[in-house]
Amino acid sequence: MRVYGYCQTWHVDDQKSLDAVLAWRAACGGAIFWLLPDEEEYPTLAVRVSADLADVMYFPRPGHPGFRCLGGRGLPEGGLTTLVYPGCDPASGEEEPNEFIVPFETARCVAKEFFQSRQMPENVSWFEL
Repeated sequence: MRVYGYCQTWHVDDQKSLDAVLAWRAACGGAIFWLLPDEEEYPTLAVRVSADLADVMYFPRPGHPGFRCLGGRGLPEGGLTTLVYPGCDPASGEEEPNEFIVPFETARCVAKEFFQSRQMPENVSWFEL
């Protein structure tokens, strides 16, 4: 599987190498990862990480707007969380609705399931865009 980050690319062959990539953080404490099957562009899983929080999107095919992982547990309802990672716009961080914010550990589990199945992970709930 290929994993693209901001100005970086990794190739992962197993769960251990996937964990190592997902543990990487920039100086700002965040990261962005795009997971793609070898030789294919879809399906794609995007994970944005800021400290111990993340958001996850799944894109099944070209032209589909995607799915967002539902979260928000323990966060103020209707609030926003600022994600700061390399390449975010603006550089001070992107605000995302709390309903789409999950603990990084949840995002890591979603990425592991995607790595194994190459399909939309079933271990979380999704919101179709």
